[in-house]
Amino acid sequence: MNKPARSLGQRIVWAFVILALLCASLFSFFNVIFVYTVEDQFFRHQLMDEEKRQLQQPQLSAPQSPAMRIYLGTKDFPADLLQVLELNTKRTEYSGLDGRHYHLRSFVHPAAKAPVWLVAEVSQQLVVRPIRDEMFLLYGVSTLMMLLLAAALGFALARRATRPLTQLAELVQNDQFSPGFSKVFPANEIGVLAEALEQNWQRVQAFIAREQAFSRDASHELRTPLAVIQSSCELLLAQASTQAWPAEQQQRLEQIQHSSRQMNQLISTLLAMSREQHLGQTETIKLAGLLEQLVLNLSPLLDGKHIELELQVEPDLQLQLNPVLLQMVLTNLLQNAFLHSAAGTVHISADSQELLIRNPLQAEDVPTELTALFAKGRQSSGYGLGLGIVQRLCQQTGLELQLNRSEQQLIVRLIWPKL
Repeated sequence: MNKPARSLGQRIVWAFVILALLCASLFSFFNVIFVYTVEDQFFRHQLMDEEKRQLQQPQLSAPQSPAMRIYLGTKDFPADLLQVLELNTKRTEYSGLDGRHYHLRSFVHPAAKAPVWLVAEVSQQLVVRPIRDEMFLLYGVSTLMMLLLAAALGFALARRATRPLTQLAELVQNDQFSPGFSKVFPANEIGVLAEALEQNWQRVQAFIAREQAFSRDASHELRTPLAVIQSSCELLLAQASTQAWPAEQQQRLEQIQHSSRQMNQLISTLLAMSREQHLGQTETIKLAGLLEQLVLNLSPLLDGKHIELELQVEPDLQLQLNPVLLQMVLTNLLQNAFLHSAAGTVHISADSQELLIRNPLQAEDVPTELTALFAKGRQSSGYGLGLGIVQRLCQQTGLELQLNRSEQQLIVRLIWPKL
């Protein structure tokens, strides 16, 4: 499971805090470098002034500062300085024992055969190092205060900047749109977004209104002629039974009556799906009786085909499902199996776990990809529309539809939802 992302306000606060921490750290770092550099330059200029004074005299003399001494060679240096001395380098600053600190400078004097050394022990003149802990404490407290100030400022700015966006997000989340809601937002990027959302919302509402009107009109306009066809077929069949009509004419009337019932069922299914309406509460369904009734209703589809039915259902199997929706699903599955099965045996079985339908297919009807069964426009097989409807109905009730192919057989599994 993905971790929830930080809100925009939190991101702004963190950006302020990180920026303040970066600025405070850089300021403290460069300030420390500055004070240390100033202190070292002070001692360096003292040594340079003493060197200039010595060169103005014909002979070496004692330095004016009591902290300085002149050495004719490094072997005469204090013992703690000799321990850390690095020759042949440009290093001029060393720390000795017991808090002593040395600055060195080498120069050539006409009265000496070799370069002489000016050594200043400046531990008593140090300014920065004795107050280093207090200075770092001050920097730490200042940094903490800057962070707190940045967090407070960031929170205030984030709350002010994201308030319109938060209001817009709440409208979208709670679906509380009303005409003209975009006018309450400022005329900036958020206002542009709100205006675009309002325009899209109005288009969606208009589309929904048209679809609902179409569903109402289609429900009436399509069901009325179907009812006329069904009633006419019933009257004609009643006359045929009393007047001994030819068997061929009775069969054609029965086919018309059966087709009208199928069309009525299909219209009910499509309208229910398009309206996303609630199809009623779940009920206890005896699956064996329902399957037998559906097989009997759809048996005319097998007339003239060399197909045998093998029905195996547990007699006491009961399901807790929506009866209307389950009947739609089973009708589509059985109808597709009967219509598009090759010669052979259509196997139908059911237990407490699943419904299994296995039927042979003709070679030209075997799809290369099972997903093609849901595609519209397959000329040789009608599985596309029926199984597409079944797939959408299953999503509404928790049923799981699985398709498998074994040689030239299509295996359909309808797995019952877990209680």
